[in-house]
Amino acid sequence: MSGGGASVEFLLLAACCRWPTDATAIRAADQTAIDWRRFVKLARRHRVQGFARIGLEAAAIAVPPGLVAAHRRQIARNLLLLDEAARIATMLADADIPTAFLKGATLAELAYGDQAVKQTLDNDLLVDPGHVAATIELLESSGYRITDPAVPLDRKRLSVLIDMVKECTLVRPGNKAMLDLHWRTASVKGLLAEPDLTRDLRIVTVGNHRLPTLGDEAMMVYLAVHGARHGWSRLKWLADFNALLAARDEAAVAALRARAKRDGVMRAMDLALLQANRLFGTSVPDDVGRSRRVRWLAALSDALMRGPDELAEQHMVPRRYMAAGHVSALLLKSSPAYLVNAAWSSWVSTADALALPLPPAARSLYLLTSPAARIARATRRIVDRGFSRTARSPMRARQEN
Repeated sequence: MSGGGASVEFLLLAACCRWPTDATAIRAADQTAIDWRRFVKLARRHRVQGFARIGLEAAAIAVPPGLVAAHRRQIARNLLLLDEAARIATMLADADIPTAFLKGATLAELAYGDQAVKQTLDNDLLVDPGHVAATIELLESSGYRITDPAVPLDRKRLSVLIDMVKECTLVRPGNKAMLDLHWRTASVKGLLAEPDLTRDLRIVTVGNHRLPTLGDEAMMVYLAVHGARHGWSRLKWLADFNALLAARDEAAVAALRARAKRDGVMRAMDLALLQANRLFGTSVPDDVGRSRRVRWLAALSDALMRGPDELAEQHMVPRRYMAAGHVSALLLKSSPAYLVNAAWSSWVSTADALALPLPPAARSLYLLTSPAARIARATRRIVDRGFSRTARSPMRARQEN
């Protein structure tokens, strides 16, 4: 397992995230210098409290009490979201709306056969763009409310939203269940071919519930792209991918890479394979790190996941994460149409577009209106700070005298 400047706490946590659980590797990573408060913080930052507790117990290492309490809360949340997913699946099936759950309870069942291992923060639901309005209506009738975007979504704004981004967020106030409603699997158009929700599906039985999700290879390709677009900044995502990967033989991995190549996301897949090998020691083909761009993407991932800032959440260093997102988008694919879409996503603000919803034929104007709106906001902030300093200056003068 590669250290790459990671702390001893991170290396122990990574050992706990290998699947199946490897008690020998965990004991080998356990050192007398472990800062257990930092370890618990890392487990929370990477959303792998379940892995940490299960791994430490398997290795007969005392589990910090805070980790036990966090894991119990995680299990309760997971079961709540599982019940919500089952309720939503039934509701949409009754309405003849094809759908697939991404990650969450279905992935937990496929990867671990247990809802107590991985953390489910929300339900991710994929529908076709043409079914978004009807799905939102059904979800709202069942108690959910849109929280992101924060503006009311009339017909014009919804059309802009579907065109520009891949999802919106809804919350059920009563139990705080959160759902990300997706109509694309990738934020940048053209990065990944969208699955056919009438064919590329399978049903996963979780307890007494039957939930639709993506087919085997389609799921693995999606997880690779999702992780790459987020810089593999959380161990949680890589642990899930690796758990599915570890059950595959050499021929199955070759077939998976062939599928990724067909879908135009070979770099994303090789990045996922490379990081699974470097972090968890999983066997992968020798050539996965041959591409220079894949190695650059791996270095980007390392900077976000571990090292001096390994405790830094996205909200703590937003500019670093934003820059990483832009760079990863440019490295993942090279087709001119895709690069145009990536540049559009970086240049045009969704909030600005929703403030001025335009018909499809006029949306190229956002290339002008969005930066103009940003300049106007920056100018207002400068002016407001100037007025604020002017208003305070007499007071400062009196205090100094």
